[in-house]
Amino acid sequence: MAISFQHGIDLPQSPHQVFTLLADYSKVPLWLKRCEGVAKQGSGPNKVGDKLRYAYCEGGRHGLMDGVITAYEEDRHMAYRYYDKMMQVIVEFRMEPIGEGTHLTHHIDITPHSFMAKLMSPMFKMKLPKQTIQTMENIRALLAKEAVGA
Repeated sequence: MAISFQHGIDLPQSPHQVFTLLADYSKVPLWLKRCEGVAKQGSGPNKVGDKLRYAYCEGGRHGLMDGVITAYEEDRHMAYRYYDKMMQVIVEFRMEPIGEGTHLTHHIDITPHSFMAKLMSPMFKMKLPKQTIQTMENIRALLAKEAVGA
């Protein structure tokens, strides 16, 4: 059974500015604290079907997850599916224009596969809201910092 959480925020930046930040994999560790890096396997513009590798550190444990881009609509929508032997994680961002700014929605689904991940499900369910809200606030702060530096 999937553990899901969704959170939305309003940002003064345009959907293009928000999308550009989220699509820059080199910046993911700046707004997703457990992320040590995301690497695209291959070159060229991002597109549905591109393979990714996600390196993370959670609770002192380093790990890697394989991933794939499952949706990629410039300035509107992006989604990814990450997986390893323990779980599958679906990550989705939607950008909707509001005036000159953007309403950004972040949705996450975690589906435990291994026995250990299933045992840890209550902890995932408890931590997911706080982590997702913090991630969105990190995105807000990074966009504001980039706007000042521009």
